[in-house]
Amino acid sequence: MFQKNRIIFLTLIFFVPHVLSWGFVGHEIIAAIGQRFLSPKVYKKVLELLPEAHGNLSFIAAWADQIKYTPEYNFTAPMHYFDTSPLTDNPPSFCAVDWAPGKVEFDLITAIHNYSNRLDPNSDLSFLSRAEALKFLVHFIGDLHQPLHITSKDKGGNGIPVTFEGHNTNLHSIWDTNIIYKRIREFNENSTFDHNLSENDNRFNSSNPLSEGPSYDLYLNYIVDLMRTIWRNELSSWTICNEDLKLSHDHPSSYPNKLHFSSANESFDHFFLSMNQEISFSAACPEYWVIPINQLNCQVVFKYDPESDLSTGEYYERIVDEKVIEKLLAVAGIRIAAVLNTILN
Repeated sequence: MFQKNRIIFLTLIFFVPHVLSWGFVGHEIIAAIGQRFLSPKVYKKVLELLPEAHGNLSFIAAWADQIKYTPEYNFTAPMHYFDTSPLTDNPPSFCAVDWAPGKVEFDLITAIHNYSNRLDPNSDLSFLSRAEALKFLVHFIGDLHQPLHITSKDKGGNGIPVTFEGHNTNLHSIWDTNIIYKRIREFNENSTFDHNLSENDNRFNSSNPLSEGPSYDLYLNYIVDLMRTIWRNELSSWTICNEDLKLSHDHPSSYPNKLHFSSANESFDHFFLSMNQEISFSAACPEYWVIPINQLNCQVVFKYDPESDLSTGEYYERIVDEKVIEKLLAVAGIRIAAVLNTILN
């Protein structure tokens, strides 16, 4: 079934000029990270909701991309991104997200709230509807952490031609897929990273369920190791819902300009917004999480030399040195776990 859907999806992408959201491999890595941090009780709930996927979030992580152009689900296509106003968001000059409940019928932020609420056991929805909500939620939280899904500039970078590893492509595509695949290849070819973090954890083994190409297990375990070491003290702040949440930089002498998520408020109160708004707010807070992601477009994503191959030189080296992609994948994963642990516990 998954293989059949994959063939249909790969056929569709050649004819539909739209965003593809991290590509299969990015969504699978995010989901695998999230799965690693589920509580045992919540993992059992996920297993009940996704028996055909054996409870493996990676197997369903790209499902929302596979079905969004089918007649039944084409209404979900606008849910994969958030359109910013060119008056307030024009990277790299200035970046901003202007979201309000009910401003548009379908967008990524509203979708995350909607499917969080639909997944809730108290929603009185059918088992199948809640399982569907879980698949959408895992995917949309992943989409939220792809910076080019949070800008309308040049169709989220789709309209910006660039060169990567000698091939003509566009800015959106290299952030969706090309950079991640290059990092995976680099780890598989050169890494001495100890691949033993998850050998005995059947909640975490990826086995590349849908993505093509080399195994990403080394790269995945490297990201989890970063979460257990240099990012260990940051993990609790990644799920905070607060308007002060920002993407800042710390400057240790050995590692200048490393990206750092932080918040002035250490509270874990997710229900901070008025429940009298037009939509019902959920255990997630994408309207706050999205702000530092959007700022990355001004800080990193759009700061490229159009005459250069972006797989080498200052642009790519900064992404690698500051662990930009790795942190985005890690933060998305931990937020999936936090939201699922909150809703399903």
